[in-house]
Amino acid sequence: MRKDGATLGIDVGTSAVKVVAVGGDGRVLARASRPYPMTSPAPGFVEQDPEDWWRGTLAAIREIVAAIGAERIAGIGLSGQLNGVVLLDGDNRVLRPAIIWLDTRGAAQATELAARHGALLRERAATDLTGIAVLAKLAWLAKAEPEHLAATRRILLVKDYILHRLTGAIATDPSDASATGMMDARTHAWIGELADAAGFDAGLLPPIAPSLAVAGHLGAEAAAATGLPSGLPVAPGGGDVAALAVGCGVVEPGVLGVTLGTAGHVVLAEDGLPRSGMEPGFWLLPHADPARSIWLGLVMSGGLSLAWLHRTLSLNGRLPLAFEAMTALADDVPAGARGVTFLPFLEGSATPVPRAGARGAFHGLASSHGAGEMVQAVMEGVAFNVKDCTRLFERLGGHIAEVRVAEGGARVDAWCAIIADVLERPVTRIEELDASSVGAALMAQVAIGAGSLDAVVRRTVATSRRFDPRPERIAASRAAYERYRRLADAELSRAADA
Repeated sequence: MRKDGATLGIDVGTSAVKVVAVGGDGRVLARASRPYPMTSPAPGFVEQDPEDWWRGTLAAIREIVAAIGAERIAGIGLSGQLNGVVLLDGDNRVLRPAIIWLDTRGAAQATELAARHGALLRERAATDLTGIAVLAKLAWLAKAEPEHLAATRRILLVKDYILHRLTGAIATDPSDASATGMMDARTHAWIGELADAAGFDAGLLPPIAPSLAVAGHLGAEAAAATGLPSGLPVAPGGGDVAALAVGCGVVEPGVLGVTLGTAGHVVLAEDGLPRSGMEPGFWLLPHADPARSIWLGLVMSGGLSLAWLHRTLSLNGRLPLAFEAMTALADDVPAGARGVTFLPFLEGSATPVPRAGARGAFHGLASSHGAGEMVQAVMEGVAFNVKDCTRLFERLGGHIAEVRVAEGGARVDAWCAIIADVLERPVTRIEELDASSVGAALMAQVAIGAGSLDAVVRRTVATSRRFDPRPERIAASRAAYERYRRLADAELSRAADA
């Protein structure tokens, strides 16, 4: 197998699968994506059909193959949304729709497990359990749908379902496994006591394999469906957080990555554990480089907040309001949005405090305000939640020397500038914004022997525009953040009491 060939990076995201081909020289050669729906059968329930992921993946790969030729592809790496769970029966058929990360139906089970096993969760799993975690979802399934768990012979995570369809292999990686809430952070083994407490057999979980190794090879059926040659090596890669860390170049301590996809991820690479221990709203995940860890803060509704506002203002597309035209409405709005504050809790809060019942809100609206102030307030509200994450990292002993932004919302210049103003730090935009899919492709390059992780990142990850804090907006941004914090604290308190 050519070590200098291109690799495919497949990112099974929340709203679409994205596939990129990255050459051995670090250039992105081609890209393709396919959207798919999610359903909400009840409040707090969010599901997807794994077959939609697979159909989208096949179509996107075929588009890449048509663009650059199958002979140029030397390997495949995977990335995917964290904390989605797929149940397979004895014939490897999907038993029910996948419960994805946005689903919070397991909140009560998370609270119960944390009360009974809090020390085990903190000391071995290095987590404060929330309803987002797969462990809580499986506990809910054990109680509400025992017939499905009884018929289950394999439990897979999102990207690992695609790995299985591509290769027949059953495996996950440490970052995906860690996010579930039941992997031992030191040994990278499943914690059987937690599975027992949740009501299922830990033997149903996939083996945990290194991110930067080959987990399987492309099978004949998948090769025929994609147009790729059978036998291609496939690396398990990482959950989207680990992949985006690689795609943003967050491989050295001090580099902070901020992504504005459906969710907002704030990631920092560190060599060690937090000095002051774990705190709510903070997640510790394995890095693709086993010598490092990822510190994670989560904005549940990052890019989703601005997409929601666009959908609302355009009456679900019935009005001809382009996304770029909407963001331009804020061009003449000062920092602080003339007193309007937005809480970006459309899907609950994660950092600084996990609250599944927290809700978004506009505060301070008057008849003198318009859509421009609302757009500005939404971008600021997400930026303020990002600042919550950086303050938490620094309190835990993290060091931030550089800030990089990527993913969908980073295409909005005004939003990048607001983040720089709010963080009071220069922010650089990653040239290749699809960080998770690129990160997956780079992990595949390491797996097939094309170089060390540091080397493949250096030749691929480049920054484009730099946004410096605007001195004339700093004071107003600080005042708006303090207003935001008072309102957010009140909402988080209300959600805790509800």
